Amino acid sequence: MKLKVKVRDFESGISIIKIDVPAESTVDLLLGKLVQEDLIFESYLPGIKTMGYTYGEFHKLKTSTLFHGKEKAILTSDKAEITVTQKKSEEGQKAGQVLLDYSQLVNVVDKFKELENSTNVEYGTVFFVQQEKHQYLIRYEEHGFEFYHFKLQYDNAFKDEDRFPFLILELKTKQELTASELKWIRTIMFPSKERKNPIIHLEVSKLNQDIVDELATLVHRVMVIIGKFQVSKKLLESADKLPSYVQLNERNSIGFVEIEQLKRIVEA
Repeated sequence: MKLKVKVRDFESGISIIKIDVPAESTVDLLLGKLVQEDLIFESYLPGIKTMGYTYGEFHKLKTSTLFHGKEKAILTSDKAEITVTQKKSEEGQKAGQVLLDYSQLVNVVDKFKELENSTNVEYGTVFFVQQEKHQYLIRYEEHGFEFYHFKLQYDNAFKDEDRFPFLILELKTKQELTASELKWIRTIMFPSKERKNPIIHLEVSKLNQDIVDELATLVHRVMVIIGKFQVSKKLLESADKLPSYVQLNERNSIGFVEIEQLKRIVEA
């Protein structure tokens, strides 16, 4: 990994350095290099925090998990502020093609949670999303998002219980993760204490990059719908309409769609 590191020591000023570290290396190695280069003192280490985590909680994790789907990571203490920027090389991108890239999904979940804190979307709200020929019903719940095929699973999406979505994007807190889930989450992001850790419920054999990217796009569509209604000061909940995002012939439409209209399409 090629990293650009800016260290702002509150006493001695600003220093900038470029560092190469192995992709599987830990945060310890990165900070150790900064100590070796005399950019920070070893006594600074115990006081360093990032994203609410203490040095004792994060220093043994992979450096890549610091970025949480973003290009920059900021580590702070009462002595210094360290800004680490990841430089993605062409060679690194080729090497990573054999693995699934979750950075887009992690990033959009992070942004959704920011939006969620400023809105009052009710759990159980169902959204209709159409992307050209592909149509989905997306149900928002406390545990995350449930995805339904529009025509095949229409009634299923509205049940109060015994629902069977074809895919679930569960968002868990760090405390809720199982040991195996926590181990996997650490390969794609820094585990969050908030309900931001994405767990995809789908047969592993069926999971591919297209599905991961589609999930990120669909969650973003829901964000756009919520944002649009928020700006226009409209309620998302309606007895006879669903909030919707329709992309057809490269044109987008955001608003309400009549449930009766959807039912006619399903029955056609």
